[in-house]
Amino acid sequence: MDLKEKTISSEQIYKGKIIDVYKDRVICPNGKESVREVVRHCKASCVVALLDGKIIMERQYRYPFDEVMIELPAGKFDPKETPEECARRELEEETGYRANEIVYLGKVCPTIAYDDEIIYLLLAKDLVKTHTNLDPNEFVEVYTDTLENILEQIRKGEIVDSKTIAGIMQYMLYCKANQQ
Repeated sequence: MDLKEKTISSEQIYKGKIIDVYKDRVICPNGKESVREVVRHCKASCVVALLDGKIIMERQYRYPFDEVMIELPAGKFDPKETPEECARRELEEETGYRANEIVYLGKVCPTIAYDDEIIYLLLAKDLVKTHTNLDPNEFVEVYTDTLENILEQIRKGEIVDSKTIAGIMQYMLYCKANQQ
């Protein structure tokens, strides 16, 4: 069975700094017409950064939820950046560490029902201390934590960020595949 829908029309209803919103008309596999609301989002990289046997984490206030969230370092692509270039830049800007080695772990699509965002997951190793370069209105608390404690926080629902959970899972699969 062909499950693909055919786009008839696409109307941009909002243009923002990091998202654009569209209302699309489609033909479904059964031949009937339907409407799809789609958020077009820039790509991003998320970094599992290893420092002295621990993982670099961040606490950052997230306005939509009105709370401080626990996350891995991450950020959106600059124009024409690759996932690795974005990961290197964001890691250094937010944490003040530069990675001598970056390993691609995979990607995640956090909200596939209405958003086309792709977040690339990368592992950063062999870190060198530099300095942070946060955006003027960006406030981040950087710390390190053990994998065991991070997993416990995920289990307890203290870490709910999808990119962080996916990044930790991909890191564990990487370790298993490489016997680490």
